[in-house]
Amino acid sequence: MLDALFGLVFDIVLSTIGTAIVKLFGLDNAAEIAAVIIGIGLIAIGFLVSVWGH
Repeated sequence: MLDALFGLVFDIVLSTIGTAIVKLFGLDNAAEIAAVIIGIGLIAIGFLVSVWGH
């Protein structure tokens, strides 16, 4: 049940961030900005997993 709740929150946050990117940067630059944000997010997740594992 907790996993489903985290999934719902993640979907809401991701949708909100996507909408904000499109509104702030326009549709032309949205793909580039989203790629940068996703890359930073993956780095942060990798860092958290490595820290949590130790």
